[in-house]
Amino acid sequence: MFAPNRCIMSALFLSMTLLATHAGAQEQDPAPTVLRIAPAQPEVQVRGEISGYKTITYLFDSAAGVDTTISLDYPGQASLNYNVIAPSGAMLYNGSMEATRFRASLAERGRYQVRVYLMRNDARRNKRVPYTLRISQSAAPGQRPLPPQAAGPSFDCRKARGPIETAVCRSPALSELDARLDFVYRDAIAGAPARRATEIRGDQRQWMKERESCTRERRIEQCLSTRYLARIGQLEPKR
Repeated sequence: MFAPNRCIMSALFLSMTLLATHAGAQEQDPAPTVLRIAPAQPEVQVRGEISGYKTITYLFDSAAGVDTTISLDYPGQASLNYNVIAPSGAMLYNGSMEATRFRASLAERGRYQVRVYLMRNDARRNKRVPYTLRISQSAAPGQRPLPPQAAGPSFDCRKARGPIETAVCRSPALSELDARLDFVYRDAIAGAPARRATEIRGDQRQWMKERESCTRERRIEQCLSTRYLARIGQLEPKR
């Protein structure tokens, strides 16, 4: 008398397994993350975790002729790889076919992609692998950074902390101002003598402290807009 119940339970278990497998196969890749490489910080390090058939994409802007090194480190044994894609779409590096880390002088100006992924033997087992991606550049003397190519602030809104960053991420206008300030700040550092560059960094830290006063204002977005525009005006070259 219990056989039908066992059959029903087996059928339900099989259905749930198939649904879970289908859901995993349909899982979408996360949105690309934009990494900012500045003259004052020519190396970027980001930690993450990957599983299944996901592809995690990182973007960074570069001028032509910049020596660039990219490495991917992870604990234990895993078939974790990455590809490097040029702004033109050309494949510069295929980690599944090349054993060494990527090291080259970038030939194109524009936005590059680094795509992190698991090979099928680990992906189909849904293996979870933590990793650390490092991108370092050594630019020629006097080489300037590229202006931002896409709307969005200079930081990852998924990791926004506090009312200031939350307000910036919530407002497209503030996001654009934040990206603009990041560019003119990096550009000012790149074009300044060492002593002046140190002063600019100190001024920027002071500005960030003063920016916190906007959290006490009823219209925080208007306050932030005023402060961003003033700081951008201080840093932009006078024409």
